[in-house]
Amino acid sequence: MADGVFVVDDERVRELAAHLVAVKPSLRIEDIAASSSLTENLGFDSMDLVQLAGRIRDTYPGFDLRAWLASAVQTQVDSVGSMAAMLAEGGHA
Repeated sequence: MADGVFVVDDERVRELAAHLVAVKPSLRIEDIAASSSLTENLGFDSMDLVQLAGRIRDTYPGFDLRAWLASAVQTQVDSVGSMAAMLAEGGHA
């Protein structure tokens, strides 16, 4: 992340969107954007986030949900793009 702007490739967002839909089947991949808030726009609650983290760790063993949550609280951004950016950096804030 540079100056509040997330640099994320579309492939990483699509990959994450597939995980989001697997956790919350009522979502449609085409409705998920990098700017979508996991909690406000997509309706994820704490249990959904824990389940999502488990799925992500299968692909990204270093993913740290607590680090992403801490960053989301600090920046007030819990977007798909912010999580995809963290994954691009190896899963750490």
